[in-house]
Amino acid sequence: MYKGHKIGISIPAYNEEKLIGKTLEEIPEYIDKIYVCDDCSKDRTSQIVKEFMKKDQRVALIKHEINTGVGGAIVDGWKKGLLDKMDILAVMAGDNQMDPKYLPDLIDPIIDGKADYTKGNRLNGSDYVLNMPKFRHFGNVILSYLTKISSGYWHIKDPQNGYTAISADVLNVIDLDSIYPWYGYLNDLLARLNVHDFRVMDVPIPAKYGEEKSKIKYSKYIFRVSLLLLNNYIWRVKTKHLKL
Repeated sequence: MYKGHKIGISIPAYNEEKLIGKTLEEIPEYIDKIYVCDDCSKDRTSQIVKEFMKKDQRVALIKHEINTGVGGAIVDGWKKGLLDKMDILAVMAGDNQMDPKYLPDLIDPIIDGKADYTKGNRLNGSDYVLNMPKFRHFGNVILSYLTKISSGYWHIKDPQNGYTAISADVLNVIDLDSIYPWYGYLNDLLARLNVHDFRVMDVPIPAKYGEEKSKIKYSKYIFRVSLLLLNNYIWRVKTKHLKL
């Protein structure tokens, strides 16, 4: 437990045989449960996780027979965490891109009652974006502005940052099955949080890039997320303000 709270981590993993073991090895002891969702990998991801489970009983494997997308994998980890009565659920990628030393920075504001959902922000200053590829930085800045309009959270930046933590109370309110299952799930989630007036906090976390390679196909990604943001804006205004 961490400060009297049960903490779980949802880890989406698709073809992560190279880095999933390293990711699991670095997770702190105060984490109660680790939910790895193998999203129909074609490599040895599941086998590696099963081997790790023999030495760490906190780890649970969720195996998808059909690829649902990163959002779908994360949601299944959240659902398992709710069944296990976790108080807070963080999200970390299976590619060792998220430094676990920043977990308390995400978790503490929720425990202290300052936020319901916290997310990493790599755009806090030049020192933080130093390691971020320039094309990612440019695209992220554009998506930040578009997501502000779509979600109604004008103070947030870096909406594509998947290093997050969320209260179980929030997850019990939101319709998890309706969350967009692919890479736009982060943008979709923000709109759903806003409709319920949940508090969202940005947490400065430096960008970390190493051996991992992005699986995003940007031609499809840009089109899908742009359409999603437009639909989310219309849905949020109708649901929250027009009461339709």
